[in-house]
Amino acid sequence: MNILYDASPLLMRSAGVKNYHHTLLKNLTKNIHPHRLKLFPDLASLTENRNDGSNYPPWDTRLRLGLIVASNYLKFPYASYLAKGADLFHVTPLPWQIPSKLCLTSMIHDPTPVLLPECHTESNIRYFIHFLEHVVPRLRAILVPSQAVKIDLVRHLGIPEERISVVYHGVEDDFFEAQSSSVYRARQTYGLPNTYILTVGTIEPRKNLLTLVKAYSMLRPGLRKEYPLVIAGMSGWKNRQTEKQLAKVGALVIGHVRRSLMPAVYHSASMFVFPSLYEGFGMPILEAMAAQLPIVTSQVSAMPEIAKEGAIYVDTRSPAELSAAMARVLENADLAARHGLAGRRRARTFTWEQTARQTKDFFENALGSMGF
Repeated sequence: MNILYDASPLLMRSAGVKNYHHTLLKNLTKNIHPHRLKLFPDLASLTENRNDGSNYPPWDTRLRLGLIVASNYLKFPYASYLAKGADLFHVTPLPWQIPSKLCLTSMIHDPTPVLLPECHTESNIRYFIHFLEHVVPRLRAILVPSQAVKIDLVRHLGIPEERISVVYHGVEDDFFEAQSSSVYRARQTYGLPNTYILTVGTIEPRKNLLTLVKAYSMLRPGLRKEYPLVIAGMSGWKNRQTEKQLAKVGALVIGHVRRSLMPAVYHSASMFVFPSLYEGFGMPILEAMAAQLPIVTSQVSAMPEIAKEGAIYVDTRSPAELSAAMARVLENADLAARHGLAGRRRARTFTWEQTARQTKDFFENALGSMGF
């Protein structure tokens, strides 16, 4: 089987989705035999991942993204040209001119562009709606990262259940440990305090940071002094008011964190708070679980499914409820330790080797269903 994998997210400035594609591909290429894997749009190989820009040189990035956009609007068959000899095309919402006579599959991370449009840019919504209307009906099979996403695709978008397969993400081994030298470098590089409350993610509306700010401000002054709020993530969209409020409560916004130092940022924290309004999977929760952090998170979408007994769940649209849960963890060392240990045990069950193996099975089943 010849697989054409749409790796165009690697050309973008992105966090969670890009990390997923890069880490999956890193493991998939080692386990894809006897099949062959080629990266669209004509990417020779994987390079080091970076979230603050493209993984590839500027000229290559501009050329390839330009060809995709031009193909979308001028309707010339760029993807069809690159798909010659392929049996299966695993596509993202970015290319619009999709090859015919191929087995088509895709990964849908979450349906929030239509379920929570107020949390997205117009461009995100436009591309996702085009994908739903023009690509999804042609897909032989759909990959999703959680049962929660599968349920929402069936319930809200009317996609037949039998076309959807759930494959969980993994967590890389280095999130379970952090060398003292890395902890020192992280503290020096980002000015981290000795103890802090951590949240990780792009600063954008879906992450619900305005509610977190309100909840944090409701903690008693002694707790706020002992545990500053640290935000690790790139600046996203619709975030002007959020950034003002973060500054108002004295939050330390450290921006994009180098991948090599990310485990140390988790391990240096005292607790992890993740009040997102919706997650298809919630990779930062899994990373925090690996670091044995006590976690307070939302009771919606995939978060309870992924963390199970490794987190405390609240209605994160309620600042008072979120604040009370944070205080309970910070003031009860036994509770914090119990949830931290439970989360670490749970995190051990998620591996990228398993994700790659199940994704390979997904491709084989999709093509097999067409009689290949």
